[in-house]
Amino acid sequence: MLVICEDCAKKYNIDEMKIKGDSARFSCQECGHIIVVKKPSGNASSTKENPVVEEGPVKSNSAGGGGRETNQAPLTRASAATTTSGGGKGWPISAYLLLTLVTGFFVISGTFSYLYLKYIPEIINQQIELRTIAISKSFAGVIQKPLLVRNYLQVNKEAQRTSALPGVAYAAVTNKRGIVIAGFFSDLNKFDRQFVMQVKKKGFPKSVIKANALPAGMKEKSKQISVGGQIVFDHVIALPNKEGEVHVAVYVSEIDDAIRNVLLSPLTLSLVGGVLFVGFVIFLLLTRSITKPTRQLTDMANRISLGEMDLTITPRGPREMRELAVAFERMRYSVKAAMDRLKK
Repeated sequence: MLVICEDCAKKYNIDEMKIKGDSARFSCQECGHIIVVKKPSGNASSTKENPVVEEGPVKSNSAGGGGRETNQAPLTRASAATTTSGGGKGWPISAYLLLTLVTGFFVISGTFSYLYLKYIPEIINQQIELRTIAISKSFAGVIQKPLLVRNYLQVNKEAQRTSALPGVAYAAVTNKRGIVIAGFFSDLNKFDRQFVMQVKKKGFPKSVIKANALPAGMKEKSKQISVGGQIVFDHVIALPNKEGEVHVAVYVSEIDDAIRNVLLSPLTLSLVGGVLFVGFVIFLLLTRSITKPTRQLTDMANRISLGEMDLTITPRGPREMRELAVAFERMRYSVKAAMDRLKK
């Protein structure tokens, strides 16, 4: 509870639980007057100021025996400082800064993720399609002459050479009746076991050709299909004079794996970790530059409120904190000057 000396206006914080009996008295450290504090009743609100009765200097009871002194509660400056003034219930500045940092990190990460999921797959698919079309057209141009002269050995050699190109899943050629006359896979180990057994037993599967069948009247067509557990991009081109079709497919899953490996590479993770570390260091420096001057200023204000009117407030920290400290110093000086005038 707050007790104010009516003579010099010095403030004291007293713990009413330590008052024995109905009242207690102590001498003011500033002017020497005796202050009598009455213990508040149980229903009284602790926020209200307690009645203070001032007496003159106490006369000693030297005669007659036995005058009993009333219960005294001398309050030193150290004990007064232990009672903390009412603290705020809001979040600390560090919590707001941390919330801002985390929110910014998630916003930036979400933005990059959205851009990646929206544009990168489309760009990758376009590049895969362009590469598949280029390989299939080159393959179709090479086999036209051997196919006209029924040189199927040369056609098979060109199909095998095309299938061995990096990223190519398979290359196949069908005649006008839809029969596969040449078909090679780049690496059967990349496909599931059941599909591999089917290829070794029956040759190039017709189901692969039918998965991207070319409708009548169309000269070429592209489609993403699943072959033996692998996602591939198949492009079919109709040969001149209805001599047949050419199918060339490029792995899609391998490209996705390569992109995923790049995104999850040690270099990428190191960059992300470095950004987080720098952000955390900035957060610590920013928090320290704000919270430390704020706490010092709060401590000075509490000490001044307990009677240390000669305590000079020194501006520290950012410009706003310095301006606030200067304002507190002007207020302290004005209050001290007013108290000096009252004493006179």
